[in-house]
Amino acid sequence: MAKKKPCQNVRNPRVLSPVERELYGWIDAEVFTQSSVLPSEHLPELRRKMRLAQDVASERDYVLEAAGPSDRLPFRALEGRTHFLWVYAELFKCLGIRLPFSDFQMEVLTRCQVAASQLHLNGWGFLRTFERGRRLFDAFEESIQEFKWHYFKVLLLPGTRPFWVDDEGESYPWVYWNSGARECRITALDPLETLAFDFL
Repeated sequence: MAKKKPCQNVRNPRVLSPVERELYGWIDAEVFTQSSVLPSEHLPELRRKMRLAQDVASERDYVLEAAGPSDRLPFRALEGRTHFLWVYAELFKCLGIRLPFSDFQMEVLTRCQVAASQLHLNGWGFLRTFERGRRLFDAFEESIQEFKWHYFKVLLLPGTRPFWVDDEGESYPWVYWNSGARECRITALDPLETLAFDFL
C-alpha cells in the first residue's frame, strides 16, 4: 500500500482566538489546516542538504526553528518578541533562493504587498526567471504540491540585525502576511522582455 503524502492527510483547521480572528480573519480557512510536517529533529539534516545564505561565511548565522503544533504561516511574532521569517524548504531546495533576498526580490514583494511565504512557489520561480534569464519551471511540472506543509522559521544569531527588519527593529511589510496584497503591474519593458513576460 502506498504511503500517504502529507497533503493527503485530513487536517482540522486551527481554531483562532478572538484576537487572532481580528488579525487573520481575512485569510482562507484552508490555510489554517496546513501545519508544518517538519519537526525540530529533522531540521539539522535538512540544513546539511541545502544552502540558505548567499555568502557561505554567513551560513552559520541563520538559525532554523520548527513551527509549533499550533503555528501557521500567517502568524506574526508576538508583541515584544524577535521578528522571524517564515520560509518554505523548497525555496532553497528547488529554486536556489538564498538569504538575504536580493534587492529585486524584496522590491517585488514590497510592491505587491505580499509576504515571502504568501507568494506561491511558482511566483518565486517567475522572479528567478527574470534574474537568471532562463526557464526554471521544470521542477514544478512534477507538481510539488506538498511544499505548503514544509515550512519553518528563520532567525539570526543574537547580535546580528536580520535583513527583514529596519534600523528601528520593525519588520518590513513583506515579512508577514498582508491583507492588502495586490496585482503587481510591470511596465517599461523592451519588446523582447514583453514577449518573455507574455509567455510566462
